[in-house]
Amino acid sequence: MLRGEPEAVLATDQRTRSSWTDLCLVVVALIALLVGYREVIEGTDWIVTTSLVMLIVAATIVVLHLIGLAKLSTPIAVLVELVVLGWVFAPSTLIAVVPTPSTVDRLLSLAGSAGDVIVNEQAPVAAAQPVVLTIAASFGALVILSDLLVRLSWPLVTVGGLLLAVFVMPSLITGSDASWWSFAVAAAAWLILLRSRTAVDGPSRRARQAPAVLVGVGGLLVAGLFPVVTPDISGVAASWGRPPPQVFGRGINPMLELGSNLRRNNPVTVLTYTTELSSPPYLKVATLTDFDGKTWKPAQNLSGAQSEGRFFTDDDISVERAQTDIRIDQLRSELLPVPYPATDVTGLEGGFRWERTGQTVVSRDSDTRGQNYTVTSLDVQPTAEQLRDRDPQVPFAISRYTELNGTTPGETEAIDEISAIARDVAGGESNTYDRAKALQDYLRSSEFEYSEQAPVRDDYDGNGLEVLSEFLRVKAGYCVHFSSAMAVMARSLGIPARIAVGYTSGSRGAFLDGEPQYQVRSDNLHAWTEVWFNGVGWVQFDPTPTIGEPTAFAEPVSADDTTTDTDTSTGTNEAPTENDSAVDSPAPTSATEGDSTAGRSVV
Repeated sequence: MLRGEPEAVLATDQRTRSSWTDLCLVVVALIALLVGYREVIEGTDWIVTTSLVMLIVAATIVVLHLIGLAKLSTPIAVLVELVVLGWVFAPSTLIAVVPTPSTVDRLLSLAGSAGDVIVNEQAPVAAAQPVVLTIAASFGALVILSDLLVRLSWPLVTVGGLLLAVFVMPSLITGSDASWWSFAVAAAAWLILLRSRTAVDGPSRRARQAPAVLVGVGGLLVAGLFPVVTPDISGVAASWGRPPPQVFGRGINPMLELGSNLRRNNPVTVLTYTTELSSPPYLKVATLTDFDGKTWKPAQNLSGAQSEGRFFTDDDISVERAQTDIRIDQLRSELLPVPYPATDVTGLEGGFRWERTGQTVVSRDSDTRGQNYTVTSLDVQPTAEQLRDRDPQVPFAISRYTELNGTTPGETEAIDEISAIARDVAGGESNTYDRAKALQDYLRSSEFEYSEQAPVRDDYDGNGLEVLSEFLRVKAGYCVHFSSAMAVMARSLGIPARIAVGYTSGSRGAFLDGEPQYQVRSDNLHAWTEVWFNGVGWVQFDPTPTIGEPTAFAEPVSADDTTTDTDTSTGTNEAPTENDSAVDSPAPTSATEGDSTAGRSVV
C-alpha cells in the first residue's frame, strides 16, 4: 500500500496537469473561432473584450487546478465571470468587486435587449453593449463547460463537437464562407488534445508518433484545401446561403431593422421605377403609429378604420392621380414599396392585402421578389396658406396620435426635456404648419450631424424617449433618431404625428420611352415623419439632414413648386378594403429555382 501511494499521487498530478493544459488548448481554439464572428458583429473591439473574459475565466480555473481545488472550479469560475461582466458592463452596480442583485438585473436587462437585436436585425449587427455582453458571456461559459468536459474525462469527440458548433455558427447566420485559418487553428488544437489523451507510453510510442502526425497534418490540409479546389460546391453554397436581401422580415418591426441595414456594406439596387407624379416620390412600406416610450410599433389594421386617401381631403385642395410603374430587382420582403397614398395596385403575383392605416400593401403568402406592378396614387398639393388655415382642433379618431406614454421616471423626465426643446423651437408659431416646419428646420440645421455610427459608439441607438433625449443633447444620429424626435416633439405640442418607413426617391438613371427611370438602392432605406392636417390628411416631413429635401409648400408670393418630395396621406373611399386581394393570380415560382442543389452544399 505504501509503495503504491506515490504512484497514485503521481497519477493524480498528471491528470491535474493534463486537464488544465488541455483547457488552455481549448481556449486557444475558442479565441481562433471567435475571430470568425466578424461576419456577425461589426468592428473588432468586442473581440478584445470577449478574449479577456475568456482568459480571466481560464486563468481562474488553472489556478484552482494547481492548488488542488479543481472540483470547485465550475462554481468559482461562474462567480468570477459574473464579476468580470459586471465590472465591464455594469460597474456602478458593484460593491468594490462584489456583484449585487442590481448587477444581475442590469446584465439580464442588457441580455434582453440583445435578444431584440439578434432576432430583429440582420448580420452584421452593430457592436452595441448588449450584443458584446451576450457574446462575451457565451464564450466565457464555453470555457467553463469545456473545463467540465475535460475534467470529467468525457469523450473528446464531445469537445470537438462543441468547437465544431462554434465554428459553423457564423456561416449558418450569414451564409458567408467560413474562415479556413480559424478552422485550422481550432482543429490543430483539438488534434493535440486528442493525442494527449490517447498517447501510450512504451516501445510502441515512437513508432506510432510519426503516423499520428502525418494523419493529423494530412487531415488539416485536406479540410482546408477541399473547398478551394472544388468550385462547384463553393458556388452552390454561395447561391444557397445568400438569398436576396430580406430587409423587412415577416412580423418584424421595421424600425428595429433600419439601423442595421443602413450600416450594411455593398449597397444593391432594390428596385427601379418610372412615375407620372410631379416629383419622384418616397416609397412607403410601413406606418408606425403606436409609441410606448421605448419604441415605435407598426400600425394595427384596426376594425372599422377608414382607408386613407381622397376621403380625408377637402374639395379646395388640389389632388391629381398619377401612376408609378415599379420593378423589384433585389428585395425580399412581405411589405410592398408604394407611393403614398396609394389607391390601386395592379400586376402583382400572389396574395396581397391593404393595410388601411397608412395605406400600405402587405403580402399574405408571398413576397416582393420578381414583382412588376403599377401603383395608382394621389398627388395632394395644398398651398402653405391652406395648411395654415386648417382647423387646429384634433378629431377624436386622430387624438391617439398625440399620445406620449412614459412608464418610468427616466421616460417621464425625458418627455419634459423633449417638450421644453419643442416649445423653444416651435412654441411661438401660431399654427400647425409653421410649428411642424420649425421642428423640421431645427433638426435639419447645421447644429445636427447625420451619423449612422455615433449612436452605436455612444450607446444611444434606438428610438425610445430616453434615447431621443440623449440624441437631442449629442445632436448626431440617422433617420430613426430624426424622424422619432420630430414625431415626439410634435406630439408634445399637441400635433398628431406618426412615422413612415420605406425608401427615399432614389437617383435618376437612363430614360425609358422618353421617361426618366429612377433607381432605389438598399442605402436609400429611410424613415420620415407624417403630420396630420384637417381637410388634407397626413403630410410628409423629412427632418433628417442631407437626406431628401425638406418639406415646403408654395407661399402666396412665391413661384416655387407646390411640393418638394411630399406625399400626403389622406383617406380614400375608392381603395380596396383590408380583405380585398390586390391580385389573385398564383405566387411566382422563380424564387425557388435552384433550391434542389442546396443539399449538396450542406454535405
